[in-house]
Amino acid sequence: MLRVSAILLALGLSAPAAFADDFDTYAQACKQAVGDLPPISCADGVPVPITVDGHTPSSYSKDMTCDRPGLLANGDTSDGQCVPYSRILNLSNDTMQVSVMCRQKTIRDETSSTYDEIDVIAHNPQTGATCWFMAKDEEAGGVSGENVPSPTEGQADFWADLSDVLAEGCGNCHDNDPFMYSPFVGQVLDHVPSNPLGPYYHVDAGSGFSGWPLSHFDLPDNTCTGCHRIGVNETCNELARFMTGKTTPPGSDAFASAFPGNTTMPPLHGLSQEQWDATYGASLDQVLKCCSAPDDASCRVTPIFGSK
Repeated sequence: MLRVSAILLALGLSAPAAFADDFDTYAQACKQAVGDLPPISCADGVPVPITVDGHTPSSYSKDMTCDRPGLLANGDTSDGQCVPYSRILNLSNDTMQVSVMCRQKTIRDETSSTYDEIDVIAHNPQTGATCWFMAKDEEAGGVSGENVPSPTEGQADFWADLSDVLAEGCGNCHDNDPFMYSPFVGQVLDHVPSNPLGPYYHVDAGSGFSGWPLSHFDLPDNTCTGCHRIGVNETCNELARFMTGKTTPPGSDAFASAFPGNTTMPPLHGLSQEQWDATYGASLDQVLKCCSAPDDASCRVTPIFGSK
């Protein structure tokens, strides 16, 4: 993956010291705050299913619809929200939680080791320290998921510049918890770390990640926030509506567009529409009211514990 430093070297010039040190400084700060990440092989991850009417289709096509489309937009140049063979890898151990998403945005063969993007979230559940790493190369048609170097060992001409990660705005969506639930990811939930009410902050090291939003609504006796936080930014906006049937996500088929397929919070609730409304309806109304008017005193906007 070509980077500014590689281009300068090709021209016989030296990369600025501040630029060359930027990623390494962040990597070392992450190693200290979270832990030393191992090398990665996407083949070790579990594939995220794409189903239609409860079944794996015999073939996949651009802009098809499915039961559980990815909520993270894949972009206009992608093959839509129902692209198969993304993989999730859990590299957690006793002291850190690490989730790797090897993301497919383009329909490839099931055996392909090329991915459009590789994303790493590394989190210390005791302190809340969280680091973000990303690799992608659109000009080259993707990145290899084989022998992926550890991001805490340096950039290795593989991992994206921190400015690119910051521009992606990962923390704008992950504004309540480092590990976000969605019906897409929820299909392999046992392979995803979880610490929904624990401390949470972004390791910065001069990168700018500390500017990502980390506030939530402190709503006593609310059945939604009793299980997880509602962040004031993106959790409060599209995500809350996508997962409660208020808005239909792009790529949704008939199942994903009607109850219960369009109501994926809480996961596997097993309720009728009437039961769900009786249990969660008033709490959802309170959340959506606060989303519309977060400055209302009753919403009690509060910094997430551990944020700096």
